Amino acid sequence: MVVLKRLSVATLAVAVLVGIFLAVAASASDPEQSGSDTVEKGGFAVDLSSIGRESAEEVLGGSVVGNDVVPAPGGPVVPGVQLRGANSQINDPGLDNIQTFEGRRPFVNYTQSETSAAAFEQNIVVGYNSSAAQTFSFVPPLLIRTGWTISGFSTSNDGGKTWTSGFIPPAAGSTFTFGDPSLAVDRAGNFYYATLGDDGLGNFTIQVNKSTDGGRTFAAPKIVQVDNGGDKEWLTVGPDPSDPTKDDLYVTWTSFQPSGVQLRMGTSTDGGQTWTSKTIYAPSTNPDPTFPTNALQFSNPYVDPANGALYVPFLHFSNSDTDFIQVMVSYDGGTTFSFLNFNVPGAPDSTLLPLVQPGELIDCGNGGLRLTIHSGADQPGGRFGLHRYRYATRLTVQPAFAARNGILYMAWSQSDSSVFGDPNSHSNIMFIRSSNGGQTWTSPIQVNPTVAGDTQHVLPSLTLDNDPQSVHVSYYTQHSDGGIDVDLANSHDRGSTFPTNRTVRVTGVTSALPPTNNVISGFSTTNYDRSIQPCYALGEYQSVESANGHLYVAWGDTRNTVQQPVNPLDPISGLLHQQTDVFFQQVKAQ
Repeated sequence: MVVLKRLSVATLAVAVLVGIFLAVAASASDPEQSGSDTVEKGGFAVDLSSIGRESAEEVLGGSVVGNDVVPAPGGPVVPGVQLRGANSQINDPGLDNIQTFEGRRPFVNYTQSETSAAAFEQNIVVGYNSSAAQTFSFVPPLLIRTGWTISGFSTSNDGGKTWTSGFIPPAAGSTFTFGDPSLAVDRAGNFYYATLGDDGLGNFTIQVNKSTDGGRTFAAPKIVQVDNGGDKEWLTVGPDPSDPTKDDLYVTWTSFQPSGVQLRMGTSTDGGQTWTSKTIYAPSTNPDPTFPTNALQFSNPYVDPANGALYVPFLHFSNSDTDFIQVMVSYDGGTTFSFLNFNVPGAPDSTLLPLVQPGELIDCGNGGLRLTIHSGADQPGGRFGLHRYRYATRLTVQPAFAARNGILYMAWSQSDSSVFGDPNSHSNIMFIRSSNGGQTWTSPIQVNPTVAGDTQHVLPSLTLDNDPQSVHVSYYTQHSDGGIDVDLANSHDRGSTFPTNRTVRVTGVTSALPPTNNVISGFSTTNYDRSIQPCYALGEYQSVESANGHLYVAWGDTRNTVQQPVNPLDPISGLLHQQTDVFFQQVKAQ
């Protein structure tokens, strides 16, 4: 078994025997351990679904499973790189709340994270997942969730000085949105917010809300597609390649289907009023476990503002240690696509960029088997011989991508081990560039400085400044003591180098992880915020945007605390612990 390579001989023997039994039992009875939203890694069914899809499955039940309805630091920093003001919390803490019901564990609704930002002139909008807005109908012993708008946002109309918070309206007849926010803004200053939701009839949707007033309010959503297999949508906007005066919108997402995973895309050519959708890639299985199989996730479309070329990078999984980044490109507004070539020696084919995903594979109980960074002591009893740390946050590899005038830029997080889920691994942010539209690429370089005591560098976001020489990559850094910071690396030579003295620590406070994976009984675990799946804290991405000659960084931050209510059913009853909010920082990087 791949992950068990790192365990002791005695542990290995026990884990193999127990794992064989549990794998059979799980595949028969535990939907988290089988199906098209997992990928097999060394005998483990590793979960691929996002927090939004998990929330939808909890609310909508089996109706969303199956066929779709319709097809840093450490040295001096150069004077040109500086923080403007202090970190500011931009989600309204007054919206956080604790709900208690007789005979049940409390709902501590204190999680806001997983950020996506967009900016136009003095208007800045940051979207994020939020657990704060949910309602229940409680007629003992029944507790029914009657509403939950997970898709939150905060808006500033004065360049980040002051903020207001709200929730994205659901579809007509629905009281639910399911998060995974992705924001974009067109050249007229209209903001668009893509999210997961439902159509009011119990069907899962990919949908987009629009704001025409600088992000103060958002209209009801337009449904891109009703897709009961949908997950992890991402939005981009840019010029139509045949009419550069007009902006087109594109949303890509993953669709988990019984036959395998598909990459789908919706297109709007009328400002988000109407949408057409189609499958743009449906990989097949491969009997060779080292080759890509029929599993993909984490697409990140991007339109080159100079020529309207549409790029769609995503992560393509194998059933072995090494996975792959691929990039599709369309020069005709998404009508046709082709793959870019990386030509990496030894890769299964020329379109594949190999990598080993970062993080340790641990047992997140009800949240499935997940790659995470973590801290603190292990809690005994994890399935398959895996650890199940209480203080953990899940990881993904969504390629961070940008393009301008045919020059392509991409960053991602990568393990320094050749073994998937290696508990002894560290990770770094890697970067490549193509100066000819993807025909050839530079060799990968490390973005983050090598600093003693910094062990993990994950979840990068990338943006280009007005000056095309300036490339900026933000990311989370974890230290050997488990603390988390956000750092920003800055290149002034189109990504040829990311000097240590141009890397700044964005966070003013190093923060610990909250208790997200608490054992209830047996293999069952709960987040401190029981509305959110176990092992979810920082979210699956953070955001950096360039506008108005500044950089805007927004991230999930755990510096604040909450007191867990005293409750005999709660495994962390009465504990004072970290919780997650959204923080913002303006940076000047010349």
